[in-house]
Amino acid sequence: MRTPLPADQIASVPVAELAISSAPERWHGPLRELGTHCRDGACVVVGPRDVPAALAASSLTVAAPPSQDAQTGPAAQLLARMARFSDGPDHRRRRELLVSMLPPVPRVTTTAGARTNYYLRRRLTTFDIMPMARHLPGEVLALAMGLPPDDAERAAALTGVLCDAVTPTLVPRPGTGSGGDTAAEALIALMGGLWDRDEERVVAAISILFQARDAVAALIGTAVLAGARAGASFPVPQRVEDVLRGEAPVQCTRRTAVRATQIGDAMVPAGAALWVFLATAERGTGVPATFGSGPHACPGLAHAQAIARQVVMVLEAEGWRPAPGQRTEFEPRPNVRVPSRVMVTRP
Repeated sequence: MRTPLPADQIASVPVAELAISSAPERWHGPLRELGTHCRDGACVVVGPRDVPAALAASSLTVAAPPSQDAQTGPAAQLLARMARFSDGPDHRRRRELLVSMLPPVPRVTTTAGARTNYYLRRRLTTFDIMPMARHLPGEVLALAMGLPPDDAERAAALTGVLCDAVTPTLVPRPGTGSGGDTAAEALIALMGGLWDRDEERVVAAISILFQARDAVAALIGTAVLAGARAGASFPVPQRVEDVLRGEAPVQCTRRTAVRATQIGDAMVPAGAALWVFLATAERGTGVPATFGSGPHACPGLAHAQAIARQVVMVLEAEGWRPAPGQRTEFEPRPNVRVPSRVMVTRP
């Protein structure tokens, strides 16, 4: 266990940088010690009492879809129709449809193992697993939902372009907006062929790929790195579980107060932006806090675990291990801890 950072030091870290600051066990405790509070023009919600309360509050709305400069192009329009970025009756209808379309977990498990084997057959020397980790979740889910192999691979690639264009980042990504719009249009056309141009189903299918891409990539990369610390003999399922609880891929989510709301000891003013640090609500039992709770709880827990477990197990079965001496760095993201690269080698 690393030495916790002082609470006053955590208070000086910009809110947007907390998710990738140091190791989670060093700052979760001090952040809980600070409690729910407002700073940097926003409110920070932490702890096992206040986080669930914020996620269940009807007076807090999900953050607007991430889009560059409030664009209203195809990418922004696509995200605005996803359950993830909806509230009220629209959200309930869209979420129910999405849940009904999630493929069976056993099919996802089998497909993830097969595709990992396929990609590893091309590898002979040390390589970075993160490009595969980012691509494979979308491809596996697309295949499991019924897309032909070539279309599934293309859907995963297009989802990557869309994610890179619209997901929040601490460092500007110039020139990605038009790429996101092109990817959104291509995804809609590609998925439309499978669901007879049913627009609601097409958007739900794309949102499944969109939500899985970065979070599952983060889980895969972090679980592989955890193997170097715990040893490959530590069972992969437990290792994935430990990562979900101790180094959660999704550290926080965003909300906006539509009216003044009491969250714990803090009064959140109307119009305030909130950073809800899911990972600080972890209790060690039940559903890992990173998956959230309340109306917007992630429905893909079993799917994320299945994909990550299969990728890590196949890697290790084929003799791949984290390359020694590598430094772990994370993508500059305000909400997720995605390793920038994870080098693996076969001794």
